[in-house]
Amino acid sequence: MSWPRGTNSLHFRVSALFLILLVLVGAVYYVWMERTVFSPPRQDAIEEHWYAELADAELDSLAALARGAPPERLQELASEYGASIESFRAEIVFFDAAAGQVLASSRPDSLPAAVGAVEPALLADMVQPDWNFDEVYPDPTNIDAYVNRIFHVAAVRDPQGNVTAYLAGSWQPLIFSEADVALDPHRLWLQTALIGVSASFVIGWLVMAWLTRRLRSLSAATEALAAGELTRRVRATSPDEIGRLGRDFNTMAARLESLVDELRTKELFQRRLIANISHDLRTPLASVRGYVDTLSLRGDGMTTSESQRYLTIIGDNLAHLDRLVDHLLQLSRLDAGQARFQFEDFPLPELVDSVLARCQVPAEAKRIRVGSDCPDGLPMVNADPLQIAQVLQNLIENGIKFGHEEGEVLVIARAQADGRVEVAVRDDGPGIAVADQPHIFERFFSGDRSRSRKGHSSGLGLAISAKIVEEHGSQLTVESQPGHGACFRFRLQAAQSSAQASQT
Repeated sequence: MSWPRGTNSLHFRVSALFLILLVLVGAVYYVWMERTVFSPPRQDAIEEHWYAELADAELDSLAALARGAPPERLQELASEYGASIESFRAEIVFFDAAAGQVLASSRPDSLPAAVGAVEPALLADMVQPDWNFDEVYPDPTNIDAYVNRIFHVAAVRDPQGNVTAYLAGSWQPLIFSEADVALDPHRLWLQTALIGVSASFVIGWLVMAWLTRRLRSLSAATEALAAGELTRRVRATSPDEIGRLGRDFNTMAARLESLVDELRTKELFQRRLIANISHDLRTPLASVRGYVDTLSLRGDGMTTSESQRYLTIIGDNLAHLDRLVDHLLQLSRLDAGQARFQFEDFPLPELVDSVLARCQVPAEAKRIRVGSDCPDGLPMVNADPLQIAQVLQNLIENGIKFGHEEGEVLVIARAQADGRVEVAVRDDGPGIAVADQPHIFERFFSGDRSRSRKGHSSGLGLAISAKIVEEHGSQLTVESQPGHGACFRFRLQAAQSSAQASQT
């Protein structure tokens, strides 16, 4: 069930909460008033037992005792018995059977004495067994009338059995003075106002405590975040403004934590990068400086062959420095997204043959065979041929560099069912340790010593190749077992025209 949008606002929630609590306090106050001020006096257990089981029998016995008694005796009986039931808030009255006049009363100043008389016919009806005092009210126009307070009537007879009087038992009326009647509404209004003000204060305090608790939690989290506790979060499940603020805070804190972690990672990487670059630059520079110094000091006394060997070594180191700088510049452009890719459709076997031709000289120097396995009918691919050529050259040169003499480096291409062409470069060198395989695409990672000993490696070639392959929507992966060579794989998207031709 979705609530209307306005119900999620903090204004609505606070107002609704205040109203609910106010209604709850009003309901409690109403129930309390009903059970105290507006409810009739409660009977205790003894009084309730007397009304329920003893009153009728005692009044009948008293009427039998008054048989044939003169008015003076009736007053004595009324006064004596009335004193015994005074605590039950009850009184008795003897009425003349003929005229209904009061003959005697347990309280001469009571309401029946003021009334003076009751209709004899009504008293005769009340004597009948079928009269129901709990349901029949003789005077419905006045609920406080004396006749409505009578709970039992017994007939008093003479010795001949004639009814000479009626004995009536009734509840005592509640007596109020005019001042009490006038004062009660003022007291009730004042009491209501005081309770309303108190309830409003308590409810307001509870509502503000609820609000400030959430704000204090958010404030504490903000202070903790400002102090560097980036993992601090707040509970934000409410849909109102504070809940949205809490969720925004959590989002901001998560992004800030991610950004700080990224900055720390970049800082660590930059330190490692500077250290690795310094190392990779220092080694060939030191070699160049050493041979240059040697030529400067001993140049006149060296043979032509020695001078030529020193110059060759210097040239190799300078070429290595040139490749290192080129790799660094290319990797920086890839990281910054400034490298330009020109995607086009081209036949992959032709590109593989051209790269193998460039790698033929270093392969022959190590007596390593390089070749390709590209079947006829291989679909054209859509990629940047220059960038893919560099990836193939890096992988082939690595295979040559780390391969065994009389070994082989093979480029394999196969069409896939998903409309791609998989390219694999496999060598039969010493392989890559399992622990090193997750890191070989990291910058300046030279891999296992068994591979790094075989030639100078900056550790940038695979990192550049991995970035180029990622820009082509694929991933460069490696499969290798120590002692059994390595196989690098990536996929290229087949050209649209080739894909349509294969479907037809």
